[in-house]
Amino acid sequence: MSRFFGARVPRCVRHVHVNMPWAMLSKELPVIEEERFHVELGFTGEDLDRLDWKSLDGSVALLRSWGCGLTIHGPFWELCAGSCDALIRRVTLLRWHQILDVAARVGPHHVVCHTGFDPRHHREQKKAWVSRALALLEPLVDRAERLGVRLCLENVWEEDPSLHEDILSRLDSPFLGFCLDVGHQHAFSRTPLAVWLEALGGRLLEVHLHDNDGSRDDHLPVGMGTIDFGLLFETLARQGRQPLLTVEPHTKEHLRHTLVNLDKILPPGWTGAEHG
Repeated sequence: MSRFFGARVPRCVRHVHVNMPWAMLSKELPVIEEERFHVELGFTGEDLDRLDWKSLDGSVALLRSWGCGLTIHGPFWELCAGSCDALIRRVTLLRWHQILDVAARVGPHHVVCHTGFDPRHHREQKKAWVSRALALLEPLVDRAERLGVRLCLENVWEEDPSLHEDILSRLDSPFLGFCLDVGHQHAFSRTPLAVWLEALGGRLLEVHLHDNDGSRDDHLPVGMGTIDFGLLFETLARQGRQPLLTVEPHTKEHLRHTLVNLDKILPPGWTGAEHG
């Protein structure tokens, strides 16, 4: 009997990562120890500027001793890889190098970053935007390869998969892949989920799971919105893929509901072993 779940522990717990802001980690260590959650450590720019490296090393050692797998989510607020402002690109590059500094200590499966592309502002300059983003990303990917860490570019406001297709095909590195956020796709893209999966399935390293009704990015528990998770897992099975799964609840109650509901829809035999 699990105190956190009030019942048996859902089988999916061993096959997913749980998003955990770095600033909240120390408070949540007891429940992580009890449930042995795999963890996605999320860092803001402020976290990186104030990071206590001894605290990081100690926390990582503790999590590893509990058998917890680790991934990292880099900062994203106000960052933009293809910005027309060189200073914004410089800050973006700085933050991404800082998160790779963390990755060098943590040894995560993946490091997830947002592109910062927003079609409301960048649609008319997309070609130039991508060129600037490629120039910024290339040395990052080279460094990730030296560290043996895979970078994952996550979709947010992108309306279709073309931007990620372009970047991933032109850099063409096994250390750069795609992170599909199904909540963002459902809320911000009018391109069907199946099209995203067909276009980027070959580059897919990770999937972020949360739910909404298609009108905004609510981060509801899985099964409490209108996302077709059946289609998601059916397509992944057809493609022969088991990407790393990360749930992104905003409350403990949402985490409970997400894992209980995910347990009902996760295909039998799913291990997430391809990248987990």
